[in-house]
Amino acid sequence: MSISHGFKEALASWASGVSVVTTRTGDLVYGLTVSSFTSLSLEPPLVLVCVGNKNRLPAMIRDAGRFAISLLAADQAAVSTALARSGREPGADLGVAEERLASGVPIVAGAIAHLACDLHHELVVGDHTVVVGQVTDAAAHADREPLLYHRRGYRIVASPERPVPVDPLELWGFAI
Repeated sequence: MSISHGFKEALASWASGVSVVTTRTGDLVYGLTVSSFTSLSLEPPLVLVCVGNKNRLPAMIRDAGRFAISLLAADQAAVSTALARSGREPGADLGVAEERLASGVPIVAGAIAHLACDLHHELVVGDHTVVVGQVTDAAAHADREPLLYHRRGYRIVASPERPVPVDPLELWGFAI
C-alpha cells in the first residue's frame, strides 16, 4: 500500500461538514463543494478553505476580492453532488437554488448557515490554494441539521429527538 492510498484512507475516516464556496465576477457566478473549511480566528473573524489549484475558483475569488461559504443542510446532498462535478463553467446562476447577498455573491438557499467574506490572504501550498477570508456577515438557522461527509458518503447526525445510542448493543439493533 502506498502512502498516497493510506493518506487518502486516513483522511476519509475524518467526518466533516459539507460546504459550498461561491463567488461572483462581473455577471458570472461559480460555486464549488469543498470539505476543507475551518474557522481560523475570532478576532478578527477569519475562516479558510482549501481549493485545488487546477480549479477556477481561486482565480475568481482573487478577481472578485470576496466570496461566500454556505454550510449545507442534511437534505442538500444533491446540491453538494451537483457543485462537486468537474468541468462546470461559471454562469449566470449556480444551477441550484440560490439567494444573493447584497454584494451579489450567491449563497445556497436552505443552507444551515452562510458566511460572507472579503479575501484576506491566499497561499499556494502543494496542489491546493489556501484561501483566507475575513467574515463580513454571517447567519445561521438553528432549526436545520447539517450534512456530513464520511468515508466517501453523505451522513446525517442524530436529531435531538432521536439521539445516537451509546450502548454498543443498541447500535446493532439489539433490544435492551
